[in-house]
Amino acid sequence: MRSLRVLVVEDHPDTAEMLAKWAELSGHSARVCRTGFQALHTAPTFQPDVVLLDIGLPDMNGWDLARSFRDDETLTQPQIIAVTAYQTNDDRRRSEEVGINYHLGKPAHRSDVVGLLAQVAD
Repeated sequence: MRSLRVLVVEDHPDTAEMLAKWAELSGHSARVCRTGFQALHTAPTFQPDVVLLDIGLPDMNGWDLARSFRDDETLTQPQIIAVTAYQTNDDRRRSEEVGINYHLGKPAHRSDVVGLLAQVAD
């Protein structure tokens, strides 16, 4: 299994720390961004393999951020995993439409997050 660069985009400090820790304990490197604009600035230099993305960010929604990542030709096109309280069928459809690869509900379970990271790493 290869080591991944994981960008955690989450405004809630405890959740962001937890997701980053799960990634690091699984052998990956992680960087945390608390806003969408911070993630837009960080992603081109960090070149994440995976983005763990909250949809309800304070400055933009995660769907707009995912769309920006997909339109950015300087990115290596990371796998995007929504980790969100937005869990309706419409929310999942919107995630799929903007190129989000997986849609996990909050509270996230460690086994689900770690399992998806392992799947991407293989």
